[in-house]
Amino acid sequence: MSMELPIAENLTGYLLVAHPSLLDPHFRRSIVYISHHTEEDGALGLILNRPLGKTVADLSPSTGPDFLLPVPVYEGGPVQKEGIMMASIQWREVPEEVAFIKIDEVADAEHLTATQKQHLRAFLGYAGWSKGQIESEIAQKAWLVLKPTGDFIFEGTTDETWRKIMRGLGPVYRLLAEAPDDPSVN
Repeated sequence: MSMELPIAENLTGYLLVAHPSLLDPHFRRSIVYISHHTEEDGALGLILNRPLGKTVADLSPSTGPDFLLPVPVYEGGPVQKEGIMMASIQWREVPEEVAFIKIDEVADAEHLTATQKQHLRAFLGYAGWSKGQIESEIAQKAWLVLKPTGDFIFEGTTDETWRKIMRGLGPVYRLLAEAPDDPSVN
């Protein structure tokens, strides 16, 4: 995964990786996929590395067709945590990018291809930033902006993925990533 600031002002399709110094419990050690960003609207995204160890069936056994029941559930962010949002997230080789398809209604999920269904994830809540807010947080070095890679998407995202990214960014980030949350226990 290369550390590369987007050339364009639009962060849609990029990852925001929490800097080790970001202590906000909503985003500490998080990896956020930005699904929508414009200068006028702000940004929307989903935390990818907080699996809840549950499936859609665990939360809502009567939700639509059977293929939705085993879909894994993630904590998507601090906004509207009572709602479930679904998305298919997969890697495209040409052009090299994430294919992100938000599922607005259960009926929409039935029209997905087999591959798109295979990459479904459910999210409780989402992350949102108002106009100029994410740009300000990036300028304050709260986030690292990374272009996703196929390895990252194929590998999936777990609690350990954030540390793996940090280790790949060099010795300073590796050291910061391995530091305990409470330095007094060191």
